[in-house]
Amino acid sequence: MTALLKDLKRAKGVDPIETRHRIAELFGQVRDESDHVALLDAFDAVMTQAVRTLAADGKDTAALKSAILADRRGFAIEEAMAGGETLDPPALHRIVEREVAAGRMEADSFGQLAQAGAAVLGSTAPVPVRKNFLRKLLETGS
Repeated sequence: MTALLKDLKRAKGVDPIETRHRIAELFGQVRDESDHVALLDAFDAVMTQAVRTLAADGKDTAALKSAILADRRGFAIEEAMAGGETLDPPALHRIVEREVAAGRMEADSFGQLAQAGAAVLGSTAPVPVRKNFLRKLLETGS
């Protein structure tokens, strides 16, 4: 991630597609929330500039904005999976709220879906086993 940020700082121009691919690759490798937020900040900065550049050139930005929205939602889902195969609805809701508060996402139907999922489905995160669970089980079984 440090290499990405250094490259972005040194670059005279940034290729938003290449940068998006690098961010997506790194996003799947990190597990720490602060690293996810740093990558999302970088993504937001690069994509905001890409939209501005298109608009300044008089080009339609709708398709790019839709792609950016899809990526933001995908990143939120990926983070809520925490490297596993199952989405944790409360985590997704919390992540979406964090992103809305940070201004990287807007409150919309995706946020409402995340909120409803958290309320209805609850957490799918594995429940940690207490340290003495096995000992208690073995002691009562003898």
